[in-house]
Amino acid sequence: MQRSRASSTSSGRLQASQQVQPLDAPKIIVIHPGSQHLRIGRACDLNPLTLLHAVAYKRKHQEGDWPYHDPMLPSLDNINPAQLQVEFEEQRLIASRILQNCVIDDKQRLRVATPPQQLAHFNRKSVAEKIPPPGNLSEERNRQWLDRGASVLFDEQILRLSTFDARDYDIHFPIQRGELNVHRQKGGSLQCTLQHMERIWSYALEARLKIHLRDLRSHSAVLVVNDVYVRRHLREFMSLLLQRLGFQRCFLVQDSVASTYGAGIGFGCVVDIGAQKTSIACIEDGISQLHSRVRLQYGGGDINQVLLMLLRKCGFPYRECSVQDSYVDARLMDKLKERFCHLNAKVCGAQEKQFHLRKQNGQWLRYTLQVGDEAIMAPLAFFHTELLNITGKARKALTQQPPQEQYDCEDCFDAEYLRETGRKNGARGADASVAPHLNQPRPLPPITADDEELNVVDQDDQPMSNGMAMGGHGQKHFTDTTNGIYQYGQGQVMPLDQAVLEAIGRCASSETKRKMYGSILLVGSSAKIPGLAAWLQSCISQQVQPGIEVNVFTKGMDAGMVAWKGAAIMSVLESARELWITQVDWNRHGLRLLRERSPFLW
Repeated sequence: MQRSRASSTSSGRLQASQQVQPLDAPKIIVIHPGSQHLRIGRACDLNPLTLLHAVAYKRKHQEGDWPYHDPMLPSLDNINPAQLQVEFEEQRLIASRILQNCVIDDKQRLRVATPPQQLAHFNRKSVAEKIPPPGNLSEERNRQWLDRGASVLFDEQILRLSTFDARDYDIHFPIQRGELNVHRQKGGSLQCTLQHMERIWSYALEARLKIHLRDLRSHSAVLVVNDVYVRRHLREFMSLLLQRLGFQRCFLVQDSVASTYGAGIGFGCVVDIGAQKTSIACIEDGISQLHSRVRLQYGGGDINQVLLMLLRKCGFPYRECSVQDSYVDARLMDKLKERFCHLNAKVCGAQEKQFHLRKQNGQWLRYTLQVGDEAIMAPLAFFHTELLNITGKARKALTQQPPQEQYDCEDCFDAEYLRETGRKNGARGADASVAPHLNQPRPLPPITADDEELNVVDQDDQPMSNGMAMGGHGQKHFTDTTNGIYQYGQGQVMPLDQAVLEAIGRCASSETKRKMYGSILLVGSSAKIPGLAAWLQSCISQQVQPGIEVNVFTKGMDAGMVAWKGAAIMSVLESARELWITQVDWNRHGLRLLRERSPFLW
């Protein structure tokens, strides 16, 4: 992979407006937006603020105007509920038999599972107990649980909306499945989605970080973006930070690259499991390898839905739970996943658990229930993905779309322009295009000092053979298409271990692949499930060639904050000075700066 430098003439024009300023960590704001949470804070902070990445607008009741609510958890598949239950039960039995064959000790003893009927016998007799408010919640705060007079709600206020209260608000999550949540319904245009993000980020800056918006002229911003991105959306992010919010300067960094800085490793395969998506990328020397990037359209929210289905099978005592209609219930399931779920095969049998819930009238209740293999079977859906069919069967794994297919009318120096004006064997692209040897491989354009254009040459952009395997034994699980989408099997949802094999198998050399297998980093808010790293390592080790060492690990910190911490580290490095894009330069040169200064190939 090669990247040429801009000519001395074009660089001189940009340097005229570039002012090198000292790096001041308290003046640098690091922003990591996600499908469910927003992590934001100063680069000097130990940990970022984590708040719900959503906004609720008070609506005016008009005839024919219905409230709009983005779901906090992925919706169930739109099929017959009875058929959904039958198909899910079939896959549950298959997963249960897989667990029964697990060996739990050196004596080759197998696991003993508790039947759901036995758990249901206890759970159906369980009655909710009334309890006083938790000790960290004062009586006054309990009475002011929800500010119904506010025109806009954020963070905890949205999570406290009951089904009845939510009818007075339009609730928007600006990011879904790792991309901007652009749709055809109310508040779903691109500009409306950006406005939602601006309101959320402004609230976080003013109300939580105590930074007035007029003071952002003296602050810088670092934005963590996805590995698989839409170029037009990155342009809008830059305009949002520099023009609408008014930051002095900013730069973008991919989340997998930031994760390697946060974990303190120079290379590795980063597996980022978020609330609604899972992204995988191989990083070497601070560069995300283009063809190794894969984004799977499932995450912790899908596991929450699987867990709820399993708990209902064994008589879940909170029978009114409705995660589609109530944000309170959706948040509850997220907490139960963090407290109950694990991937430790040695833990078997019935386990008694408790959880607390606040009702709409302010009364707190305590529920007691027993769970068995449900706690391990829910996260097992990462590997037995047929369980995830309840949130959609036809889901594809997405890779980076080539620049030729991401046309942007404001990008004057796009891939088509570079192809037409780039020099090939001393001739311009337009003249060389009529050469008789059109089908032969084109030589790399030479880089000369007097070139006015910025030539970017990516050797990884060469088309790969159809059905190229990524697994250790060369198995062909994927069907290559022209738009960068890969499909596993017969339309099935791709398992996590197969996706990691797919990503590492796309690395250029066997030595690089060996390095990636030995450094697989788990990050993301949904990667905190106990035993997940060991289970993934075991699955991959069984599918690679003998002699290859597989090491899957997490860092000794909150896995959801690794990328944010890495971006904070990058922002104060001396080598990051050339990445900054000032507001003045952006207004003058626009997208050309992203092509020249972004830490990833534009």
